[in-house]
Amino acid sequence: MKLSKSLPIAFISMTLIGCGNSVQLQVGGDEEMAEVASPMITAESSAEEKIASALSAAPDIVSSGAMVLDWPAADGEDPGLLREGDNGWTCFPDRFFTPGLDPMCFDGPGMEWVGYWMSGEPPQMSSMGLSYMLMGSYDNSNTDPFAGPPENPADGIVTGPHVMIFPVDATSLAGMSTDHMTNEPYVMFQDTPFAHLMMPTANFDVPGS
Repeated sequence: MKLSKSLPIAFISMTLIGCGNSVQLQVGGDEEMAEVASPMITAESSAEEKIASALSAAPDIVSSGAMVLDWPAADGEDPGLLREGDNGWTCFPDRFFTPGLDPMCFDGPGMEWVGYWMSGEPPQMSSMGLSYMLMGSYDNSNTDPFAGPPENPADGIVTGPHVMIFPVDATSLAGMSTDHMTNEPYVMFQDTPFAHLMMPTANFDVPGS
């Protein structure tokens, strides 16, 4: 599978605005804020730094055996292999060409979903796909899977740590909430073939809420 398009996508064009090199989240009902460190990747980052970034996207039980791929150096190129894996999961580091943290991990069906998205074809999923983004994300749109970056970056969709669920049938999510401001599960890209469920894993102070 080629991850070669520089397309705006729910989980490939993301950042956390104003959080610097870490994500701040409120764990459970505790009022104390836990700061979760994750390396901010640059063009000069080493393979080891990229691997550490990629593995920060998921729990150790997932990331410890995951394959780690680097983002393609240019359109049309294949991802670079940073580390072999043995558990069926694939992780990507933070992208140095976005202004924030966006590492992510996918299971096999989740990677299939990404492939369909990148080809612009409606997903033909035979089983549910999963993805972890425990460093959070920034999305161009909550409704349009192919929206370009907003003129004002503050108009983007900021989310905290979450898990994504890619259903076999996107219409099964019809009628569910699309409100990303509540820290409750919601649907991204509702009423499109790319609809998927966003499941927050920690309380997050959503900007503008």
